[in-house]
Amino acid sequence: MKSCAIPSSHSSYALQIPDSVRVTVAVPPHFPDLPEPGQLIREALDHPIGTPPIEEMVRPNSKICIICDDITRPTPVWLILEHLLPRLLAAGVPKENIFFVIALGSHRRMTREEMIKKLGKRVVEEYTVLNSEFSDPSMLTQVGTSQLGTPIRVFKPAMEADFRIAIGNIIPHGCMGWSGGAKILYPGITSEDIVSEFHVMQGFQDGIVYGMDECPVRLAVEEWTQKIGLHFIINMALTGDFRIYRVVAGDYIQAHRAGVENSKKTLGIPVPRKPNIVVVSSYPTDQDMWQCTKGVYAGGRIIAQGGSMIVLAPCVEGVGPHKDFPSHLGLYHGLEKLKARIDVRETGEELLSMAVGVSIGKLHDICTIHWLTNGCTEEEIRPSRFVWHREEEIQTVFDQVLAQYQEPEVLIIPVGGESFPYLADEKCNMGG
Repeated sequence: MKSCAIPSSHSSYALQIPDSVRVTVAVPPHFPDLPEPGQLIREALDHPIGTPPIEEMVRPNSKICIICDDITRPTPVWLILEHLLPRLLAAGVPKENIFFVIALGSHRRMTREEMIKKLGKRVVEEYTVLNSEFSDPSMLTQVGTSQLGTPIRVFKPAMEADFRIAIGNIIPHGCMGWSGGAKILYPGITSEDIVSEFHVMQGFQDGIVYGMDECPVRLAVEEWTQKIGLHFIINMALTGDFRIYRVVAGDYIQAHRAGVENSKKTLGIPVPRKPNIVVVSSYPTDQDMWQCTKGVYAGGRIIAQGGSMIVLAPCVEGVGPHKDFPSHLGLYHGLEKLKARIDVRETGEELLSMAVGVSIGKLHDICTIHWLTNGCTEEEIRPSRFVWHREEEIQTVFDQVLAQYQEPEVLIIPVGGESFPYLADEKCNMGG
């Protein structure tokens, strides 16, 4: 027997696999001798891509908004701030002119303790830190109109700034191909209807766009971002064990593309053949059902027709903020229903949930999805058409699934929320 550890944020399960079974464990590459993180951040800020150094871009009277990702992402924002803030202050920008916005998209608000973990205690105590707002019209301002005619409304305090800086992490993403870049602004700090429309575009794409280089949704978002204004980004590529591999800074398109190439090196894992069975942990994005589906994308883009996916999904916070999400995951003829909502110009939370559900729900035509969770009840999961099991049943479920295939090909993805397995003959082009 071979043994493989399947981790989650609160536990780890040892999966036993017969020696006769062909198995690939999709573990990101190990990088033993990385430069000191501060050195990587300084180099990126000293040599930005597509812009001058940030000290030459800001003015002493500039009001600066620093936008960063939330607690669902592992970006060590506090570490970047140790190097960014002194440069802004040295350029003559007074401390009171600098404030922070946490880009929530449609996620729940961050607590003060989470802000401290993300930004550092000193920053939270000495600077204004705001959660973005996506549903309160009084906190949003219109800056244009989208291609579908939806008003583009953005978090008002961010738009009142003279200069916007975005800090984030680049990983594969189920809607934009790769996270980072313009995404943190659009839809990160936009209104609920724009967040919904963003994901509607995902629902209408063919197949799974996770890891696509020139994803149509990203290209549209980058075009819209020109109307809003994002002046400087700092994006990092993290290794599979969450160490900083490289940092890029500068233009939100040019620097982002360079950052994607870095993330391919840290998270891209070649797989020899399409697997019949995928065992994937949603770790480290396993807070709720909405976040746990990131692991589904990782396995879904390469699983063989008629395959089975076993997803370890703790869902620590339950279904999450989108209570109808399970029913939208299970929609039959989902694209038709989604189009009907667009035709009557319906937006909002339900459309958002439906769009993501339809995108993932396409996999029901390809594979069976077994959902292993102690955070959601069988009744809550049933509408998704996922097969519910308790987490501790992982070995039993695997054995039962294994018996369904002759000469099965097994793929195990221990860190599904951050990994990008690709077929070896793609040669890391990762075109979708």
